[in-house]
Amino acid sequence: MAQGGPPLTPGDGKWEINLATLGGHTLRRWDVDVFDADINYGLGEHIQLKADVPWAVAHVAGQGSRSGLGAANLGVKWRFVDADDNGFDLSTYPQYLSAWSSDAKRRGVASANAQLYLPVEFAKTIGGYEFVAEVGRNFVEHDSDQWEAGVVAAHGCADAVECLIEVHQTWTPRDSHTLLNFGLHWKLSERSILLASAGREFGSNSPDRQRFAFYFGIQLLR
Repeated sequence: MAQGGPPLTPGDGKWEINLATLGGHTLRRWDVDVFDADINYGLGEHIQLKADVPWAVAHVAGQGSRSGLGAANLGVKWRFVDADDNGFDLSTYPQYLSAWSSDAKRRGVASANAQLYLPVEFAKTIGGYEFVAEVGRNFVEHDSDQWEAGVVAAHGCADAVECLIEVHQTWTPRDSHTLLNFGLHWKLSERSILLASAGREFGSNSPDRQRFAFYFGIQLLR
């Protein structure tokens, strides 16, 4: 998320760096980005450049663990509608995900298929609650494409703490999953925010449905 969450951007010449551990557990597999560096830079007031690189660990039951550089995620966000002028924010955020090497694919620490995600994001504050919605198409190389849609609601729940709830739906021709996620943003200082969330997916009982998903990190603003 950018400062305040999508579709906002960091601001001209400003950095937003998210350092985190995140992952998920499916039927027989753990995928954990032990160290994930999500680096964002504001190019003007309406554009954000993104580069996300993880060190990933994959553990399959009965097969042990493997580690290495995970898939790189590169993106550009463009906020083309401002709340100051229209009462809401609107942006698009194309992102390209691809493994660094064929070895990363072979070892199972990065997706075997490149992906291009094309979403539109909407945000509006109503009565002290911030609502963020997203809908997009994920084009997957050598596999079925996906539709994705979700909404996040955020509200202050303690001094310097913002609580969030997220519902995110993913559809493929074979099945669909719904992620229910709970999280918080704890402002430690003007330049650092603790980020945490946990949840799980519901839906068809496929092997790749996430029985547990988590995120724990810190956001540094420069």
